Amino acid sequence: MKKITMILFVSIFISVCFGTTVHLRKGGTIEGEVISKDDEKFVIKTADGEKTLKWRQLKNKSIEEIYPELYEALKAKAIEKKNKKKEKAATQENSKKEINFSRIRLKVATTEKGGTFKKQDSNKSSKMYQKESYGIISISLSGLDPKKKYTVKTVYSHYFKKIAKEQSVPFKNELNIVKEKEITGEERCEFDIESAKYLAFRQKLKQGWTFSDGGGKRQTWGSKPAGWDVSVWLNGTLVYEKKKGEDPIYYKNISH
Repeated sequence: MKKITMILFVSIFISVCFGTTVHLRKGGTIEGEVISKDDEKFVIKTADGEKTLKWRQLKNKSIEEIYPELYEALKAKAIEKKNKKKEKAATQENSKKEINFSRIRLKVATTEKGGTFKKQDSNKSSKMYQKESYGIISISLSGLDPKKKYTVKTVYSHYFKKIAKEQSVPFKNELNIVKEKEITGEERCEFDIESAKYLAFRQKLKQGWTFSDGGGKRQTWGSKPAGWDVSVWLNGTLVYEKKKGEDPIYYKNISH
């Protein structure tokens, strides 16, 4: 009978002291019986005596097991805090993007950079030369706020046409090419955008030969520029647009 009583006592003691396993954030566990709790702390009875712990010392799964109502409240509070943080970040980002366009001066110019004809090959009847050229878009911005970050997006189309009808040299327009540049910590910025290279060829005939297009001793063919479409966007806002053969348009009262 005494043996049975002792077994029951030990069983009851274990169930009281080790009925709950608490997982700590810093690692390790505590086993015992929770005897009281409120919204800030709880008291657990262990084999070594009573211990008072703050909820922040516990891992989430232990808080949920011991005090489900508090866990749900803390979870909702954490979600609300996270959403407010996102809203604050979005507000700050929008603030960075807000621009007083009238304080900014924009200049856009297009030019063509022509090379010189270089000898390629020759034969008994003629000599062949090649010239490599490319277009340039020059962009100048001033009046920028050094505390803001700017993204300049340029979209352009570069048009070409053939030189000389007699020759069937292929040429290709560059259509809707997008280039982007980041600007940070500057009041003024100037940069160039180069188009793809295009070629012109020249053939010089040796004496005794002529062309059907006029009897000359030299003919040039290939591609030559025929105009541009250019638009400039500042932090996602269209501020400049020019179509081939038309006058430029400035938006958002940007200075020019």
